[in-house]
Amino acid sequence: MSLKSRTGMYTLLYRYSPKPEKVKAIGGKVFYISRFTPTLTAMIPDQKYLSVLKKDPDLMYISRDQTFSLPFYHVKKIFSPSIMMKANQMHLSKQVIPWNIQRVWGKHYLNSGQGIRVGVIDTGIDLNHPNLAKNVKGGINIIHPSKSPQDDNGHGTHIAGTIGALKNRVGVVGIAPKVSLYAIKVLDSSGMGSLSNLIKGIEWGIANHMHILNISISGGKNIPPVLQKIVKEAVSRGIIIVAAAGNHGSTSGQGDTVEIPARLSEVISVAAVNKSNERASFSATGKMVDIAAPGVDILSTYHQKRYAVLNGTSMATAHVSGVMAIYRALYPRKSVADLKRIVFRKAIDLPPKGKDSLTGYGLIQVS
Repeated sequence: MSLKSRTGMYTLLYRYSPKPEKVKAIGGKVFYISRFTPTLTAMIPDQKYLSVLKKDPDLMYISRDQTFSLPFYHVKKIFSPSIMMKANQMHLSKQVIPWNIQRVWGKHYLNSGQGIRVGVIDTGIDLNHPNLAKNVKGGINIIHPSKSPQDDNGHGTHIAGTIGALKNRVGVVGIAPKVSLYAIKVLDSSGMGSLSNLIKGIEWGIANHMHILNISISGGKNIPPVLQKIVKEAVSRGIIIVAAAGNHGSTSGQGDTVEIPARLSEVISVAAVNKSNERASFSATGKMVDIAAPGVDILSTYHQKRYAVLNGTSMATAHVSGVMAIYRALYPRKSVADLKRIVFRKAIDLPPKGKDSLTGYGLIQVS
């Protein structure tokens, strides 16, 4: 995701509590005050007033809000519902279990994830998709709060399907087919959004008691303190955050290319592998990579009741969120740190030996 500043919009992080009155005193307009951190988002009419705000010793950080876009991902194929129905008939009325799902399952945990709430922070979810509708229990459109979080891009629906497509003899099966999905729409139809809306999305996840937040978006290496603050708050409340490492890795696998929010130590940072269990050539690398999952030729649900084959660390991230839902259901009392240790320990180590900058602890498994 490419980061650019939003003209006139700023995020302010205070030491103790936000001070909207001081923003209003200089003619600013406050758009959002955080419930969980001393943060607010405001429109500042002129940069000359910033110096006035900065005189407040309680103000720790002020920066322009930033816009971002989804990382480039490759849509290889799109299938209509009728084509998928024919595929199901060829499988004797059984659902298609994509290669990537089988690779991660180890065993068929078809009834797992029940009672676990997973927030998909993305472009929304196709609320009418036959493979997803019964599992989508709610959500919010952060961009247009009066509208539903209906997916008008496709990315979020693809992510949701890998996490928790229903076992209903239609289309495909997800990693955790009994999970409860929540569509947290922070990106528009073109895949664009803002840092402040990403933060609002995480806060909605906290307020609505999500167990897991999937963030299959990434961008830049500089960690905004306001993002770090809300991520720490979410994890401290027992929420598992899973994020895409990014799609700007080099073919050689050299360099530190992991992007935010996956650069944060509190987040599970996910790399992508292909059918040969090799790092995908686009997958970001670096010491912050925690684990890997399939991210090449991934068949899943798509918007407008369709299905698609996509590539990207976004797709890999969805596998990890599904697996974390299974383990959260199995071990409801364990801490986030304990669950991460379990998953990392059960991963299949991939070359080079041990935790590495290419695939972290290795290929995630349910075993």
